[in-house]
Amino acid sequence: MPYHSHTLNSVSHSHIIERTDPITGDSVKENDRVVFCAICKSCFLEHSWVYMNEQHCEQNQTLDSVPTLASKLVMKNRSNEVIAELKNKGVNFTIVVAIIILSFLLSFFGLATSGTFFSFDVKATLIASLLTTITTGILSAIITVTHTFKSLIGSDKNDIRLFRNRIEIGKDSFSWSDIKQIKYQREVSTSTYEVHGSLETEITSYTPYLLIYFNEGKFVNYRLPTNSYKQGKLFLEGLARISHFTEVFLYSENYTELHTINLIQSSGDGNIQVGKPRKVVNNKGIPVFTTSDR
Repeated sequence: MPYHSHTLNSVSHSHIIERTDPITGDSVKENDRVVFCAICKSCFLEHSWVYMNEQHCEQNQTLDSVPTLASKLVMKNRSNEVIAELKNKGVNFTIVVAIIILSFLLSFFGLATSGTFFSFDVKATLIASLLTTITTGILSAIITVTHTFKSLIGSDKNDIRLFRNRIEIGKDSFSWSDIKQIKYQREVSTSTYEVHGSLETEITSYTPYLLIYFNEGKFVNYRLPTNSYKQGKLFLEGLARISHFTEVFLYSENYTELHTINLIQSSGDGNIQVGKPRKVVNNKGIPVFTTSDR
């Protein structure tokens, strides 16, 4: 029996787009042809349905129309689904060190002055102070990575989260419908110095920043909360996913990251532009090519 297939569009089928094909694991995108199992309503890319011999749930019946969104609650849940996020997950070492030093001084002098000032046991007091300091240091390290603490001191103001309908940066929220372009940019500088008669090159990979250009002509600039390449790669992949909702422009002068960006552009079908870098250097600070070389 012939199966029913449907071509998806972002206007009527936004609740279907970005579902995952159970067979290939690929995300379902606009203009894909899909098939819905009549029993469980699962969505399959057409070639996956053919691969399964046009059967699922031990039958071959398919829906003759794209299923509608179940409820406003489902739509709200999908809108609040985080596509990607970028935040500083590390320990605030400045605060931890300050707490450790203060803890040691307070515990040492507190124990020292609790008895006769000139007759206290220095060794015992020092050991007790160190134990107190170690405990305080561990606790402070754990506390500083919590969301509550970061929110309290304002270190989460540049944390970024991407959703299907908006981007949130700290307490700011912007809808894709208001954004003309979102730009990711990482710049790199190199410096050469002499060490024992030989030249050494040092690379400085600056923390990336995000530029958001609005339809009305204004723009905002946010420094990203982390310089981590691992987190940055996941965030770039998230930007590729939201390129179906707004234009995405990617720029990097780091060779490894630029390679990742080019792969994302070549494998994606969204609105992704890649900038031509002024210079590109590898992780050893050695220039790979410049604009004039390309």
